[in-house]
Amino acid sequence: MEAQALCARIRQDLADVEERIKANSWLAELSAGRLSTGALRAFAGEQLLIIPSDLRSFEMLAQRFAAAPAHDYFAGLAAGERTALGELDAFAAAVGFDDAAQRDYEPVPGCQVYPSYVARLARDGTAAQVAGAFLVNLDAWGRCCARMADALLVNYQLSQADRAFFRYFAGPATELERASLAVIDAELAHGTDPAGIVRAARLLQAYELLFWESLPR
Repeated sequence: MEAQALCARIRQDLADVEERIKANSWLAELSAGRLSTGALRAFAGEQLLIIPSDLRSFEMLAQRFAAAPAHDYFAGLAAGERTALGELDAFAAAVGFDDAAQRDYEPVPGCQVYPSYVARLARDGTAAQVAGAFLVNLDAWGRCCARMADALLVNYQLSQADRAFFRYFAGPATELERASLAVIDAELAHGTDPAGIVRAARLLQAYELLFWESLPR
């Protein structure tokens, strides 16, 4: 099976989860302007733990997989997380999530399952499992970030710079998709079991949904 066909099948199988992510009530409340600044600070608090964790996971994966195309793929993902982290700092500052608030913030367990699973994949997963999971997941995450970017402008008057974190993930992912498919095809050609890729994508997408369902109001 080719990677493109496999990922199309995975997306079809996970369409119901995708719809639940789109319909999550936290984003609906944000779009209506009904979330408090405290809820926005909580989002920043969770992401300030998630992004550095994912960055370390991608760095580990780049070390584990030293050959192309996997190495360049994971090194690129790590570079993207570094960029996102700088832009996240601007959002945190805009909503008043200062150094003292960051020190005192207690993360929500349901929000932190996602990076914990990414760390597990970084330690134990195949390159194709990670690439397949993120190829499917980043579509949902990107759409949520696009909605946040729009709502934060309309309802909370945040500047373009303060919303750059969300615009970064909402941008076109064409190149990332090509790179992901190349990693998956390379491993499928060497006999990787597609079932492991399907499972990784299913779990990561479920943890994405859990993140949104667990965010404080």
